[in-house]
Amino acid sequence: MRPDHITELARKYVDYDMISTHTELPDFPVPRVRLLYTFLNHREQYSGQLTEAGPLAAFLVQLGMDTHDMIDVEERQKEEKEMRSRQLKVLAGDYFSSVFYQLLAHSGQIRLVNSMSAAICEVNRLKVRLYNSLKRMLLPAEAYVKERVKLKMTLFLSFSQQMDKSVRNVWDLLLEELSHCEVVMEEIKQSVTSPAERKGFAYLRILESATAEDKERISRDSIGPGEWHQLLNKYTIREQLLTMLRHSADRVEQLIGECQGDKLRSELAAVLEPVKMALAPERQMIQEG
Repeated sequence: MRPDHITELARKYVDYDMISTHTELPDFPVPRVRLLYTFLNHREQYSGQLTEAGPLAAFLVQLGMDTHDMIDVEERQKEEKEMRSRQLKVLAGDYFSSVFYQLLAHSGQIRLVNSMSAAICEVNRLKVRLYNSLKRMLLPAEAYVKERVKLKMTLFLSFSQQMDKSVRNVWDLLLEELSHCEVVMEEIKQSVTSPAERKGFAYLRILESATAEDKERISRDSIGPGEWHQLLNKYTIREQLLTMLRHSADRVEQLIGECQGDKLRSELAAVLEPVKMALAPERQMIQEG
């Protein structure tokens, strides 16, 4: 099967005109799903049903949780368009999350239903802990990234017992590093705009390092795009994030090299390709410099 097979299957549940017309969905959890699919596809006791139904269920559950995370909970009067978008996010998230029961039950993966359900509860617990820490301003920037990585990993860790014992350790390590790559890439993207809420690596890192004057600027209810970009440049936020991304990508490549079998290594290398593409401009600048 092609690496994007699971994404194609998921579109049956995701591609609805009502959703695409009136709201937006988060990015698909493709890297983690492809990693999961690749390891399940190379199990010694191969199961076609598990290899397809498991990653598809994980895709939809993760998408459902991520969709719910996009819901605007701000208590203010909303226009009809905003209300419709919010309602569809609620309904779409509920729908995506509910499909996995049917998928796994039909494929006979009852134990996996239990382990994924427990993982969903753990994800929700971690989200509450992260929210409370951010609200009380008790979370350093690097700790914030680690907490976000845990949120990315937790659902997929419920599949660890399905892996061959010989690869469970490298599966866990690759999942952690790849999740870290996803988080950092999201933080790079989100750091471009000034934070509407007091969260994010960029905001927390600047708050840790800033002068008293800059702390006052960033603590305002709103900060202009020009001021925000000045602070990003002054405190080298993009450079720090790219360094983090490069280190994780290098670690992923190292772990892939420890895997057995050319075919497995080749498929795992393809999972990392989007990260390498994101790093390509920086590496080109280093080579030219």
